Amino acid sequence: MKFDPSAFSPKTFDYELLDSGHSRKLERFGEHRFIRPAGLAVWPPSLPESEWKTARGEYRYYRGSKQSASGEWKYGAGKGAPRLPEDGWSLRFRHLTFQVKPTPFGHLGLFPEQAPNWVWIGEQVERHPQREVNVLNLFGYTGASTLAASAAGARVTHLDASKSALTWARTNHELSGLGGRPVRWILDDALKFLQREHRRKNLYDAIVMDPPSFGRGPKGEVWKIENTMGELLSLCQSVLTPRPLFFLMTTHTPGFSSLTLRNMIRKYIPSTGRGHFESGELFLPEVRGDVHLPSGFYSRWSVE
Repeated sequence: MKFDPSAFSPKTFDYELLDSGHSRKLERFGEHRFIRPAGLAVWPPSLPESEWKTARGEYRYYRGSKQSASGEWKYGAGKGAPRLPEDGWSLRFRHLTFQVKPTPFGHLGLFPEQAPNWVWIGEQVERHPQREVNVLNLFGYTGASTLAASAAGARVTHLDASKSALTWARTNHELSGLGGRPVRWILDDALKFLQREHRRKNLYDAIVMDPPSFGRGPKGEVWKIENTMGELLSLCQSVLTPRPLFFLMTTHTPGFSSLTLRNMIRKYIPSTGRGHFESGELFLPEVRGDVHLPSGFYSRWSVE
C-alpha cells in the first residue's frame, strides 16, 4: 500500500503500534495499551519488557488454537495504566469517532491497518461532488468504511450478518455526528441480499468489502471464502452501475494475496477493465523505526 504517514499520525489517529516481536504486538487504543497475537512478527521486540508490562490486557489463544474466538483476555493492573471502562471508550480518527472495547474475538472493534483505505474511500467519493455516490459496504462490521463514505457525502448501504455489529456501527455513526446522513442498515446474508438487489434492479456506484474467511448469516447461512467468493463477486457485478466509480476488497485470509484479489476482481468485475488498480499488503507501522507489521491484503480499483 502506498504509505500515507498522515493516516497513522497520532495527531489525527488515537492509535499506535508501539512495538512488535516474538509473535505479539503492543498497541495503544486511546489511553489504553494492549498486547495481542501477531503470528507474523517473527523478529525480536525493540522495547524492554518493562514497556510491555504497561499493557492493560493481553489476548491469548487457547493452547493449540489460533482461530477467532478461541482465546481469552487476561487483564492486569498495567504499570501506570488508567482504569478500563466496562462499556468501552471513544477513539478518534480524523473527524470520525469510534467506540472501542475488547471483544471475545481478540480485537477491539476496529482494524487500524485499514486507515489508509478509509482515507481513500473518502477521497473517491469527494471526487464526484456533482452526484450523490451510492456505496454498498458488505461485511461492514462496526462501520469504519461506512463512516468514511458517509462523511464524504455518500449514500451508504451497510450490510452485516451480526445484529450486535450492526448496532455498534450505528453507534459509531452517531458518535461521529453523522446521524443526519442517509445510511441503510441491513441485517442479512451477503449473497441473499445481493440476489434480491439484482432482482429489484437496485444499482450502486461503488462497493467496499472485507469478507471473512468463515462466517454464518443471521439464519445460519454458511460462508466460506474459498467456496463462495466467485459467486459473491459475480453478484457484485450485477448490482454495479454501468460506469462504477470504485471497488475495494480486503482480506486477512491466508493464501489470498493481493494478486489473488486483483485477479478475482479483474475476472468477475468486467467493468473494472478501464481505470486504475492498486494492490498490496495492509500493514501497521511501528511508531519508532521502520518496522511494518503485515496485516492482510487489499486490492482497489477506481475509475480515475
